[in-house]
Amino acid sequence: MTRIAFYAPLKPPSHPIPSGDREIARNLMKALALAGFDPFVASEAIAYQKRPSAELFADRRARCEAEVDRLLAVWQAQPAAKPDLWMTYHPYCKAPDWIGPPVCRALAIPYVTVEACRTRQDTDADWADGRAVVQAAVRQAAVNFCLKPADRAYLESFLPDASSIVALKPFIDLADLPDAVDVEGPCAAGEGPLILSVGMMRPGAKIDSYRLLAEALAGLVDRPWRLVIIGDGPGRNEVEAMFGFAGDRARFTGAVPHEQVLGWMKKADLFAWPGMREAFGVAYLEAQAIGLPVAAFATAGVPVVVGHDESGLLAPEFDIVAYRDNLARLLASPQERARLGAGGRAKVARDHGLDAAAATLEGALLPLVGARTGVAVAP
Repeated sequence: MTRIAFYAPLKPPSHPIPSGDREIARNLMKALALAGFDPFVASEAIAYQKRPSAELFADRRARCEAEVDRLLAVWQAQPAAKPDLWMTYHPYCKAPDWIGPPVCRALAIPYVTVEACRTRQDTDADWADGRAVVQAAVRQAAVNFCLKPADRAYLESFLPDASSIVALKPFIDLADLPDAVDVEGPCAAGEGPLILSVGMMRPGAKIDSYRLLAEALAGLVDRPWRLVIIGDGPGRNEVEAMFGFAGDRARFTGAVPHEQVLGWMKKADLFAWPGMREAFGVAYLEAQAIGLPVAAFATAGVPVVVGHDESGLLAPEFDIVAYRDNLARLLASPQERARLGAGGRAKVARDHGLDAAAATLEGALLPLVGARTGVAVAP
């Protein structure tokens, strides 16, 4: 069986702090196994640095270079354990990959990236060295899997051609979603459809999304609706103040376990999250899998996972009037919510489950390892 060395320089799949990155890494390994490969975590070395620091950058690089020596020594002593291919998930300027490229050159095996991207940073100069490392790695890669159009555009901006770029639709493990638990207590005061929002309360894109949602709902105070907001963070007081106009029609749960988030999704009538600068949003996939219609902006990676008029309604970026109109349309029509909810379930099952991801991975990777091992690859 083809052995694939898997590495996530930002955070290993086993990291104790829950995050979307960790969940995607774990699901990638599941999809690789489903495709017939034998993935294993090659290293848990962390390259990530939250803030620019030349000293920390040098320290991270030195630790990763030592990891290269360690891995090569292990595989020299145990040739049967040597990988046939290396895959790095989510290298970017704050978490470059110093390990995979030199290992692949030493072992003469293919190098592959998933979600190599360019993120918004306030000071590009501070992250130029890390970005240069990532771009060199991407140029070496035989395949670069992209989860959203913005990442493809970034890679195309410096690659000599786009032949190594392969689209991989964002996906979740539908079979591994925790069982939703019944949530107790009143949803929120009043009557009308229950709107659910889920998002961290931190400065930047998340606070921007809350502000846009509040502005849209403020224009619908004459309509019956209730709102539950799941999330917490340093901006919670600011967020609660934004929705002061809603009074007791809005309930803030704080952060809750994943199974309770799913419980609220099952109880809600629609999922409303603007999604400013959202990579794609695992919560959108989970909400659609449960059958919730989505109201969001057609921004960043959101249209990759939410189909307009198929599984939700997408408004042009920053168009508050259009977003408010979409919310009003969903609030007014149980039939529309049911239609889009059914469309979401079908979309996630068809395009965003493990089976779809495994097929894409197999199709792109099998020729690489087949060519290397001499195994015939069917056309």
